[in-house]
Amino acid sequence: MTRNRHIVDQLADVRAEKKRLEEKEAELKAAISAAMGENDSLGGDEYIAMQKVSERRGALDEKKLAAAGIDPDKFRKPAVTVYSLVIERRVMEAAE
Repeated sequence: MTRNRHIVDQLADVRAEKKRLEEKEAELKAAISAAMGENDSLGGDEYIAMQKVSERRGALDEKKLAAAGIDPDKFRKPAVTVYSLVIERRVMEAAE
């Protein structure tokens, strides 16, 4: 990017770069998941990737709630299990 580039053009550049990086992130996450297989972690030279499982309650269906005017738990959508990939910096041992 040059300093004289218009701010609108800079924003377009940033958005394009962000999209490129998000696509690269998705590729890397898929490769890491495939490399993990049944394991719950995979270590690189500097970082370790770990899979964590968390469950979230389903969202409320607001339209049904308004129409029925009764107990919201009767209209909860099913819970969704979410897998997230956590990256932590590897702790390096000091050389003796």
